[in-house]
Amino acid sequence: MLLSFNGFAQILTEFSPPANIKSVLFYINEQTTALPIMSLNEKLTLRFDDLNADDSTYYYTIDRANANWEKSDLFRADFMDGYDDIRLQDISYSVGTLQSYIHYKLEIPNPQTRLTKSGNYILKIWDDDRNVVLQKRFVIVNETTAIGVRIKRAQNLDAFQTHQSVHMSLITEGLNLRIPEKQLHVFVVQNQQWQTWRSAGKATYTLGNKLEFNYKPETLFSAGNEYHFFETQDIRGGGGNVAYVARDSLFVSILTPQWVRAGRPYTYAPDINGDFRINTFQGINPHTESDYSQVVFSLFAEDFLFDAAHYVVGDFNQHIKSEINKLFYNPETDRFEARLLLKQGIYNYKFVSEDFEETSYDHLISGSYWPTENTYWAFVYYRPLGARCDELIAVGSANAKDIGL
Repeated sequence: MLLSFNGFAQILTEFSPPANIKSVLFYINEQTTALPIMSLNEKLTLRFDDLNADDSTYYYTIDRANANWEKSDLFRADFMDGYDDIRLQDISYSVGTLQSYIHYKLEIPNPQTRLTKSGNYILKIWDDDRNVVLQKRFVIVNETTAIGVRIKRAQNLDAFQTHQSVHMSLITEGLNLRIPEKQLHVFVVQNQQWQTWRSAGKATYTLGNKLEFNYKPETLFSAGNEYHFFETQDIRGGGGNVAYVARDSLFVSILTPQWVRAGRPYTYAPDINGDFRINTFQGINPHTESDYSQVVFSLFAEDFLFDAAHYVVGDFNQHIKSEINKLFYNPETDRFEARLLLKQGIYNYKFVSEDFEETSYDHLISGSYWPTENTYWAFVYYRPLGARCDELIAVGSANAKDIGL
């Protein structure tokens, strides 16, 4: 029975929303974040736009997950004070924009819903037909211990120039660890990408009341490269890396074409690690006065690019590859191009690839270089003996700009 249950455990993850759902952002205490980490006394806000602008009705539910994002068997009363499956009531209409939309806002906690346990959660947004249109992860931490994180270069000569190794020191004092390998789990994420979520495995060794995780293959990450950047805060004029702006039914922002960077020397460029921010210079309230434009991405063609499929990704599309953000070859410009509808703001993006056997090549175009500035996050989960769920008891982070040997 145990094997059967584990074989069919439901993993709670994220997916691309319908084309009408855009600009999905989490805020913690009004600060935007693509990796929502909050404490029980903080406020989580979800914002998104519906381009259909037809006064659709949406509802929200919240599910609890274990450390590995399998849906837990807890009842709602075990982790929630109040109830969910409630209609989103905080809506506002776009003002002075060519693209009409309705802006939806949800705050947690609210008078109906308050979460009472630390751990992993999935927020689901449902439409009137009970279809899930949005599914977003967030975590609540109740810090009862501490974990230190530091970034080192890889020891393996094959990865020395291209990878980064995440090292951690976990304080275990005060934890009742009778079966550490079952009660304690550590996971690591690169930047804000849930797709990079991975277990750190067993500690390398114990030193007093510390568990040390050093030079482990589980926490060796491809460093990648810095993200490309553009901004459309002034939608009528060319902002950063916008070559020029045209006008159709909407504004069209044509970005500066990019070259393949793999195989070329690494160059540092400041970025926000794939994140994006909504803002406009044409209004006061960016949530309802920011317009949408057709953003044209382009990549100079090279012969090897014709052997794979390529995509534009960033936190704005959760780094998910789909037909919407796929690059297509334009023989008139000799470039691979994609056109995406995006709200005014500041964006990071990069090009990733996938061959026809669906093998992922995230660094085929951008390359991977050990000095790349990445942020790594460590999550520590603890399950007391007899408990039915994992609690998130510590979160730590480090930036690779301080990388050591």
